[in-house]
Amino acid sequence: MTNSTLKSVIVLDPESQAYRPSAHNLGPSEAVTLAEQFSNENRTAKVLDQKGRHLVSDATKCRACKKAAEAAG
Repeated sequence: MTNSTLKSVIVLDPESQAYRPSAHNLGPSEAVTLAEQFSNENRTAKVLDQKGRHLVSDATKCRACKKAAEAAG
């Protein structure tokens, strides 16, 4: 079990069938809310634990998030 409370959200790209980063450095409730929003749009999303705060402001450009998304799918 991880001690981190930070979460990332990744979303399945329907064209490539690969997960892509959507958001990071979120609290647990924020991450769940975002994942539910994607679900309401009939999109598949996953909430992942982060090991620590990601320094890049844009999750879509974050190396750690891209790596986690690749590993998830």
